[in-house]
Amino acid sequence: MSQLPLPGTKVRRGWQVRVAQSLGPTRVAIPDVIGQSEHAAELNIRRRGLDVASIAQVATDGIPPDQVLGQSPPANAGQVLAPKISLLVTADAPAQAFVMPNFVGQPLGSASRTLQDSGFRLGNVSVAAPQTAVADQGIPNVEATPGAQPTAPPSEASPASIIVSQVPAAGQKVLAGASVSFEVR
Repeated sequence: MSQLPLPGTKVRRGWQVRVAQSLGPTRVAIPDVIGQSEHAAELNIRRRGLDVASIAQVATDGIPPDQVLGQSPPANAGQVLAPKISLLVTADAPAQAFVMPNFVGQPLGSASRTLQDSGFRLGNVSVAAPQTAVADQGIPNVEATPGAQPTAPPSEASPASIIVSQVPAAGQKVLAGASVSFEVR
């Protein structure tokens, strides 16, 4: 590995030369981290002077998330020179995804029952302003007829209220358990 005096240096006959010889590559013991949490496994690997090469996640049923299922190289592998260890860790199962149906034109009561039966939550329900109120604000409205008396909107939504808009909109991807908000008349 090294020597003193350095190569090419002129010395007297009989002069001592000191040499440092390598003992060979460092061999390390690969720890067994299967069954540990991802964080604990990383700590055990780094404590031995090793590195984590990559972490892959897989969703599994029946096994809690954040648990090491596999490793490469395996525990106690021989002839490994200061490796990087790759881990396979469990992850939460992804939430089920659906396409949002169109509830516009349906009664609020039946739509909310359908949502709850399907595992969704009813979000905010607001009452839409009557369309003649738009004309009162100076904004042209083709549906407002001159001299028509504005009708007062219902003060609160009832199961018989008709849905005029929804969020998320029909056709959008939604995850199970999401909330759906409506505007009704």
